[in-house]
Amino acid sequence: KQGKVTMEEIENSFGGNICRCTGYRPILDAFKSLAVDADQKLKDKCQDIEDLTKICPKTGSACAGKCSTAGKPNQRKGLHLSFEQDREWHKVYDVSDIFAIFESIGDRPYTLVGGNTAHGVYRRSEDLEVFIDINAIEVLRSHSLGTSLTVGAGTTLTELMELMTKTAKKNPSFSYLEHLVRHVDLIANVPVRNTGTIAGNLSIKNQHNEFPSDLYLILEAADATLTVLEAHGKTSIVKPSEYVTMNMAKKVLLNVVLPPLDPKVYVYRSFKVMPRAQNAHAYVNGAFLVKTEGSSIISSNICFGGINPQFTHATKTEAFLKGRNLLTNETVQGALKVLAEELSPDWVLPDASPEYRKNLAISLFYKFVLSFAPESVKGEFKSGATVLERPLSSGTQKFDTIKENWPLNKDIPKIEGLLQTSGEAQYANDLPAYPNELYAAFVQGTEAHAKILAIDPSDALKLPGVVAFYTAKDIPGANNFMYFKGFMGPHDEEIFASEKALYHGQPIGLIVAETFNQANRATKLVKVQYDKPDKVRYPTVKDVLRAKATERLHDMPYSTLGEEFEAAPEGEVKVKGRFEIGGQYHYTMETQTCVCIPIEDGLDVYSATQWIDFTQIAISKMLKVPENSLNLYVRRLGGGYGGKGTRATLVACATALAAHKTQRPVRFVMTLEANMEAIGKRYAVVSDYEVDVQKDGRITKLYNEYVHDFGSSLNESMGHCAEFFKNCYDNKAWKTVAKGAVTESASNTWCRAPGTTEGIAMVETIMEHVAHATGLDPLDVRMVNMPQDLKMRELMPQFRADVEYDERRKEIEQFNRENRWRKRGLAITPMRYPLGYFGSITALVAIYHTDATVVITHGGIEMGQGMNTKVAQVAAHILGIPMSLIKIKPSSNMTSPNSICTGGSMTSETVAFAVMKACQILLERMKPIREEMKDASWETIVENSYYKNVDLCATYMYKASDLEGYIIWGLTCAELEIDVLTGNVQLRRVDILEDTGESLSPGIDVGQVEGAFIMGVGYYLTEALVYDPETGALLSNRTWTYKPPGAKDIPVDFRVRFLQNSSNPTGVLRSKATGEPAMNMTIAILCALRNAIQSARKDAGLPNDWVPLGAPSTPDQVYLMAGNSAEQYLLN
Repeated sequence: KQGKVTMEEIENSFGGNICRCTGYRPILDAFKSLAVDADQKLKDKCQDIEDLTKICPKTGSACAGKCSTAGKPNQRKGLHLSFEQDREWHKVYDVSDIFAIFESIGDRPYTLVGGNTAHGVYRRSEDLEVFIDINAIEVLRSHSLGTSLTVGAGTTLTELMELMTKTAKKNPSFSYLEHLVRHVDLIANVPVRNTGTIAGNLSIKNQHNEFPSDLYLILEAADATLTVLEAHGKTSIVKPSEYVTMNMAKKVLLNVVLPPLDPKVYVYRSFKVMPRAQNAHAYVNGAFLVKTEGSSIISSNICFGGINPQFTHATKTEAFLKGRNLLTNETVQGALKVLAEELSPDWVLPDASPEYRKNLAISLFYKFVLSFAPESVKGEFKSGATVLERPLSSGTQKFDTIKENWPLNKDIPKIEGLLQTSGEAQYANDLPAYPNELYAAFVQGTEAHAKILAIDPSDALKLPGVVAFYTAKDIPGANNFMYFKGFMGPHDEEIFASEKALYHGQPIGLIVAETFNQANRATKLVKVQYDKPDKVRYPTVKDVLRAKATERLHDMPYSTLGEEFEAAPEGEVKVKGRFEIGGQYHYTMETQTCVCIPIEDGLDVYSATQWIDFTQIAISKMLKVPENSLNLYVRRLGGGYGGKGTRATLVACATALAAHKTQRPVRFVMTLEANMEAIGKRYAVVSDYEVDVQKDGRITKLYNEYVHDFGSSLNESMGHCAEFFKNCYDNKAWKTVAKGAVTESASNTWCRAPGTTEGIAMVETIMEHVAHATGLDPLDVRMVNMPQDLKMRELMPQFRADVEYDERRKEIEQFNRENRWRKRGLAITPMRYPLGYFGSITALVAIYHTDATVVITHGGIEMGQGMNTKVAQVAAHILGIPMSLIKIKPSSNMTSPNSICTGGSMTSETVAFAVMKACQILLERMKPIREEMKDASWETIVENSYYKNVDLCATYMYKASDLEGYIIWGLTCAELEIDVLTGNVQLRRVDILEDTGESLSPGIDVGQVEGAFIMGVGYYLTEALVYDPETGALLSNRTWTYKPPGAKDIPVDFRVRFLQNSSNPTGVLRSKATGEPAMNMTIAILCALRNAIQSARKDAGLPNDWVPLGAPSTPDQVYLMAGNSAEQYLLN
C-alpha cells in the first residue's frame, strides 16, 4: 500500500501480536502515528520515529518503493531438495507436476504446502516425508468473474478479502460478499491471512471435522461449490459439506466458485463468537442464507459450526421455515423450538459447555432474524441484530514532570527501546550457538499421584541425534530446586520426580540431543510405567471443595482476628456468598530458558531468572560444587511477572546437570506447552464470606474463609492476601481464616501482584454484595466503611466527580432501559497498597578515566519494567552528567552477589537507591578535586581524580532497613458493554488514578500501570485454565486454547492520570512503585460487568438476586448469567 494505511488498518493488524508488559496502547499509538489519517497530536507524540524506508540498505540510494528485480521473468524450473531421513522438498509450477510427484512417491506420506499455518492448530505429523510447495502454481492463485466468481484455491485469505470487496462494489449480485469479507477478517490474524490459503483452511476441516472452520461455514451457507482435481484431469464439483467427508489422498482442491445472489431475493448474514476480539477460533459460528418471495421463505441455509463434527445444516429448521413468513413472532418461536431440538453439541474440553454452545447457536439465529428486516423489529430489540463494533482505541496520560530534576522525572523512552523494537536486544536464547552445543527437553509425567515403576528411554535413545537421558538417579547432589525453607515454604520440590509423579506434566527426566527438534521429539518416546494412582485426583481447589476433601486443606499462618470481632453486634442485614477466582498463566514472551557452558573451573550459566542468588544456590547443591564455581549472568528477561522467581531455577538445574554430565554446552528453551504444563501459575482462590450490615451499609461484623490453590506443594506464601484484604476499610470487627489446598497441578508461584490481587478482589466483591443487599450505591457503602482519617476519603469523592460517575450512571440506566440485548455497566474501585521492603541488592558504579563514561551493574533484573532506564536517569541526576555517558551492564553473581529476587514492585526503587548511594560515594571521593577545579568539566575532574588515585569504582548494598514503607493510593473507573445474545464484553472506557509520588520516569510508569491493568483484563475476562478432571492434564496449554487479551480487548478509551502535586518523603527520590498496583484495581471490571448483567436479568424477569461472578468471566459465563431464554426472542 506504499505506506498509505489508515489507523483502523494498523490497529486491525495487531491481531497476531501478544503484549503482556505495557498493554498495547503505546505500541498502537506509535504505529498509528504513521497512518494517513493520524491525528496531529498523535504525530507530534511520535515525531522522533526514525525514517525507516528512505535509504535502501542494498544500494545506499533513495528507496524507489519497489524491488529492482520485480517483474523479471521467472525461469519456472521445478526445485527438488533431498534431506536426511528420506525427506524431500519440491517446488512446482504446474498442477501436472503435483500429480507426477504423487505417482512417483507411492504410499509415502506427503503434504501440500501453501501458507504452512495449519501447524498452529494441529501439529504436523512427524512421519511426513514429501513436502510439495504449490505457491507458484498460477491456476491456484488466479480468479475470474463471469456468471459466478471463481477463485483459485491457493489464493490467500487476504487476497480473497480484497477480491470479494472489489467484486461486491462493482456487481450488486455479489453484494453479499461484503458479509463474507467481514467474517474472513475474523479468521486468525493479518499475518496468518496474508499467507494462509483457501485450500489450507478447508483442508484442515477435511482432515479434522471437529475444526470450527469459518471459511467452510460461510462458503457452505452461500451455496458455493468446490472443484476437486484428480489424476488424468478428472474433476469433481462438490459442496463444501461434501468436500469435508471426501478422501482427498492424491487429489487437489482447484478452486471455489461463488454464485451471484440477487439482493432483492436473498439475504445473507454470518456471525462468529470468540473468547476475545481477534485471533481466536469460534465458540460457535453461524451463517445464514434465505431466499424469499414476497413475505415467504422459498429456501434457506441455516448453518452452524462448533456444535459437533458432523453438524452443519439445521435441516429440520430449514424445512420448517419453507413457505413461512419469518417476520412474525409465531414463526420465529416455532423455528427456535425446532432448532433447539436438533442442536446436540458434544463436549470436548477445553471447549465451552454444550449448554452455552447450544443456546448461543439459537441466539445467533435470532440475531439473523433481527437483521433480516429492521423496520419490523421493536426499537429496544434492534441492537441485538449486530455484534459489538469497536471504535478506534484512544487514550490520555497525565502526569507531572519537574524540569529542574531532568533527566529525573522526565518522560523518556526506555534506553533499550530501539534495540528491542529492532530485534537486536539479546536474551538468553539469543546467545550464539556454541561448538558441540546440545539441546535439552523435559520428559513429563502423564499421571498424577502415581508411583513411577519404571522408565524406559531406549526408543528415544535410538533416535538420530539423541545423546543422553537423565533422571533423578543421575543427580550428584540434592534433587531439589527449592531452598530457604520456612521463608519460602515447608516443602522440597524435586527437579525430576523420583518415586511419584505428583501432577500431570511434572518433569520426570531430561533428554539431551543435537537439535531442539530432536530433543523435543525424543521426549515423546520415553516410556514411563506407573502404578495406579494412590489418591483421588483434584486438579483445582474447586474440585477439592466440591468433593469436601478436607484432608487437602491446610491452615495458613496469616489468618487474622480483629480486636472487636468477638463482641461485634449482629447487623440488620445478613450477606452471605462465595467468590471464586481462577489461576493465571504468566504468559511471558520468553518461556523458561537457560544456557550452560562448561568452563575450566565450573559453569557459565545464562539463566532467564528473576533471582540469581536462588538459582546459584540450587545448582551448587544439586551438583555438589562450590558456589564460586558458578558464574551467572542475566542481561534481561523477556518478561517475568514472578514466573521466573523460583521456577526458573528448575530449568537452570536441569540444564546445568546436562552440561555437567556431558561437558558440552547445553541450551534449554521450553516449548510453550511444556512451560504451561510443568510450571506453576497464579493461585486460584475460593472465598466464603458472611457479613452483618446496618441499613446504611456499615459493616458491623465480617467473616471470610478463603482457600488458595497451592498446587502440589505449600511453598511460596500468600501472606499478602490477608494484609490487602483490608484495603481501605476499618477491619476491627473482621475475622479471616486462610487455608491452602494441595492439588494435582504444578506448584503455584508468584504472579504479578500475588496475594494482593486476590485480597482486594475479595473485599471489593463483598462491598458490592453489601451494596446490592442494602440497595445503596456501592461508592456510598465503601465510604461509610472507611476510617475517618483515611486519605481515600478525600480522593474518592474527587475522582467520582472527575470521571462524571453520577452523570454517566444515569446515561447508562437510560441506555439499558432502551436496549434489551445490549447492556452497560459502570463501577469504581479504590486501592490502598502498602509497599514494604525486604532483602538486599548490591549495585556497582564505575567511571572510566580516559573518557569519563560510566558503567553500572546491579543485582536487579531488567525484565521489561524499565528498571535500567530509571537507574540511568537517577545516576545522571546524581552525578550531574548526560545519560549518554552511562551504560548498564548485565547482572551477575560476581558484581552483585547474594541479591534478593526482583519482584514485589520494589526492585526498581531499591536498585535506584543503591545506585544513588554508590554515586554519592564517588562524588564524595571526588569532592576535593571538584572544589579545587570548580569550573572544570566532568571529564577533567574524572581524569584528575584518577591521577590522584581516587577510587573510581563504588558499590553499595541496599538493605531493607535503609528505606521506610509507604502507601500507594489508586482508583479505577470501568465502563463496559455486553452483547446479551453472545456474552461478549467490550471495555468502553477506563480511568485510572494512581499515586506515584514524583515519578522517576513517567513514561515508564504509565506503561507499567497500563500493562498491569491489561493483564488484569485477561485475568477477569479471557484467560481460562482448563484441566482434565480425570487425569489432571492442563488442556488450555497453548495459544489455540489460552487467550490473553489482544490489542482490541483493551479499553476503547484508556485514561491514566498520576496524582498531581504528590511527593513521597520516604520513597527513593520521592517516588512510588508502579509495577503491580494497577493489577489490583482491575476488579472494577468485574463490578461493572455484574451491573450490566443485573440489568439483563431484570429484563429477563428474573429476581433481583446477587450475581456471583468470578474470574475469568468469559463470554460463556456472562451469557449464562444473563438469564437468556428462547421464549424472550421476539421481533416486537
